[in-house]
Amino acid sequence: MEYVILFGALLIFYVFVVIQGTLNERKIRKHFIARLKKEYNKLNNAEFSNERMQSISGMYEWHQGEQFTIDDITWNDIDGDRLYRSINHCYSSAGDEYLYYRMRTPILSENKDEFQKNEAVYAYMREHEEERIAFQLLFAKMGRTGKFSLYRYLQYLCELPGKKAIVFVIPWIILVLGIVLLFVNTYIGLGILVCILSYMILSYMKKKKDIEPYLVSFEYILRMLITAEKVAKSVPEVWKEEGMELKELRKTLRDISGLNQWFVGSDYSSNAATDIVSSLLMLVKMLTHVDLFIFYRMLGTVSNHTAEIDRINTILGKMETDITVSAFRNALPVYAVPEFDGKGMDIQEAVHPLIKEPVSNSFSLEKGMLLTGSNASGKSTFLKTVAICALLAQTIQTVPAKKYAAECYRIFSSMSLRDDLEAKESYYMAEIRSIKRILEAVSESGAKVLCFVDEVLRGTNTVERIAAASEIMRSFSGENMLCFAATHDIELTQLLADVYDNYHFEEQIENNDILFPYKLLKGPANTRNAIKLLSLMGYPDDLIANAEWMAGCFLQEGEWRNKESKQK
Repeated sequence: MEYVILFGALLIFYVFVVIQGTLNERKIRKHFIARLKKEYNKLNNAEFSNERMQSISGMYEWHQGEQFTIDDITWNDIDGDRLYRSINHCYSSAGDEYLYYRMRTPILSENKDEFQKNEAVYAYMREHEEERIAFQLLFAKMGRTGKFSLYRYLQYLCELPGKKAIVFVIPWIILVLGIVLLFVNTYIGLGILVCILSYMILSYMKKKKDIEPYLVSFEYILRMLITAEKVAKSVPEVWKEEGMELKELRKTLRDISGLNQWFVGSDYSSNAATDIVSSLLMLVKMLTHVDLFIFYRMLGTVSNHTAEIDRINTILGKMETDITVSAFRNALPVYAVPEFDGKGMDIQEAVHPLIKEPVSNSFSLEKGMLLTGSNASGKSTFLKTVAICALLAQTIQTVPAKKYAAECYRIFSSMSLRDDLEAKESYYMAEIRSIKRILEAVSESGAKVLCFVDEVLRGTNTVERIAAASEIMRSFSGENMLCFAATHDIELTQLLADVYDNYHFEEQIENNDILFPYKLLKGPANTRNAIKLLSLMGYPDDLIANAEWMAGCFLQEGEWRNKESKQK
């Protein structure tokens, strides 16, 4: 009777835990749905952990070399990681990694069918909130791999040696033998059981420690396959092709069953009830090594189907990226769907998407742009704005502007370089290497090059800088490229007037204060503010007067004269 009461009490406790866990899950789900609705209208301002940022490049690196990619110099010049974070509303590693891969692999020719399909998906996600959230919940359950990318784990898994089934079968046979001997000779049977169970527990702890890092990847693969099955069953018409492909790919991995989740991975959902079950399963695992057996069985399947696993991960990542792109569009005050036709570039009211109160600018040109203007007037920000517009046009079809019409380009930049102290390389050496890679790209066949250069050859003296810069900039004006360059050297506006359109930014000085409208104007700059800024900051009057006199002499006579010359 006591056993019945104890069993009943345990059953009641378990039912209570299940109900409590279910209620907590519903509460968490409700809050998460409210968060999804709220975030859909905003750029992502959340901080990303170092662990998350370290793992996002896995898919990009796995596929690097298959097509043109944005190199590290250009990516850093436009603050690519910050741009990526502001767009990203993904909740799975697949989404994180695909969005990063997508943003670093711009298309070089328009596929109109693919283009129109993407537009249909973005529109569907914007118009069908309930369905969109249902998919986001699935991707959130799929989750992330942790510190390392799935692709790094796949690389390591393929290098692991397998284990024969006999290694796991023999201890099971001895365990059964010990149980049978209990009924023949209790002491012998008990001795065998104690020895084999001690061996299995100790060896389990050692073997589990060896494969623990790889279990993370298997847990993710299992969750990914479960997600793929659920997504494939409920895809809308705009994702019909992806759903069919997921079903076919899942068949090639039928050996990896969702039942393995109970032994190799953590539960698909987690609450107090499943934690109790997990604890009981842990005891079973220690006494039977069943999870180690399944691990090595799965290892062979995974090693032989890395291409299929990559493809499933890519499809799911693209789906979640489609949702995050539609959210990015919803967060922008205005956006343009790019037009890939004509020559040169036509942008109307473009803004930098990461600036809170940006100033819009417009232009239309077929040859390069040479940009002049005073310090802090907006030249560098404008170059980054145009570069970002081109990148987003050729990746996620979403431009922060009212209009964007251009060709498809290979995009390069040389803007935010610095001395490399570890390599003992000066700024000038880093700069000429950076520019050389653009020159080499121009000489290669393929799509035209779009390049952005901020203060070309700023790391050397004035005479040689102007001479070399004018020739470099002229070489950047050929049929195979379009160049945007900013400079303080007014001489270049005259030397390159036949191959570049001149534009500038200018300042306004009012009430002993300097203001910057940040509006793009046609023609070269005709004002100087460097010395005026010294005056506004309270530098000595005689210093200001002498500097103004020297600058004026140089502009009139073409040579420098010092203070002593002034006194004479």
